[in-house]
Amino acid sequence: MRRIVRAGLVLLLSTLAIVIPASPAHADATVTVSVPSGLPLNVRSTPSVSASVVGSLANGSRVTISCYAHGDTVDGIGGLTNIWNKLPAGGWVSDGFLETGSNGPVVPACSSGGAPFKLPYRAGTAHTITQTPGSGFSHNDDYNRHAVDFAMPTGTPIVASAAGTVYFEGWTNGGGIMALIDHGNNRCSQYAHLNSTIINTGQHVAQGQQIGTSGATGNVTGPHLHWNIVYCNSHISREIPNSVERGTSYPTGLAPVSRNG
Repeated sequence: MRRIVRAGLVLLLSTLAIVIPASPAHADATVTVSVPSGLPLNVRSTPSVSASVVGSLANGSRVTISCYAHGDTVDGIGGLTNIWNKLPAGGWVSDGFLETGSNGPVVPACSSGGAPFKLPYRAGTAHTITQTPGSGFSHNDDYNRHAVDFAMPTGTPIVASAAGTVYFEGWTNGGGIMALIDHGNNRCSQYAHLNSTIINTGQHVAQGQQIGTSGATGNVTGPHLHWNIVYCNSHISREIPNSVERGTSYPTGLAPVSRNG
């Protein structure tokens, strides 16, 4: 049985490695909502604890899930998990509060990964990740802890990760020339250390539309793009970018190929 016994066995099993194999993933599955507090489970617009709440599910109710994606890590009834399940009618719930019979996915991966974003450079190109979210060098404070850095030559076209409205473009002390694109609910994609922008505040941009070029402005040691999802009004880091190409996994040294455009 999945995710029932946890705290009471921590000492007894602390020296043992327990692996619960994932059940084969099939089409829609019906599972039970299980929230220790007994409160309803929030349904969110994307696989993120910061995403807007679009509904709720009663504790103990049965719910159908159709596919899964990786998103924010949640400390659920069976421990930490970054699996989120999509409901057939839309919306996402953390796997951490569902009794599915497995600690792994029990439905197929969503075709788009459930991701609202794409990588911030042109389709078919690849750039090496030099800093990953939470890394000790500079991605460990409130403003940068979810950011991804890509090494790229100055002048590389930078494109919008998702459609939205330009919230800000201009100079900031640490980020140099920066652009913020508002995707609603005080949620902005951030593009920092740019060499130039070709957009204006208030302008609507499409996903894949060029917004500027990469550079080495602001507090940097070399040319690169600093990409993050932040609160528009404070620039505080909000969530790891959830991209079609990589989900929320951005290992240092990987050079992911963009599908944006």
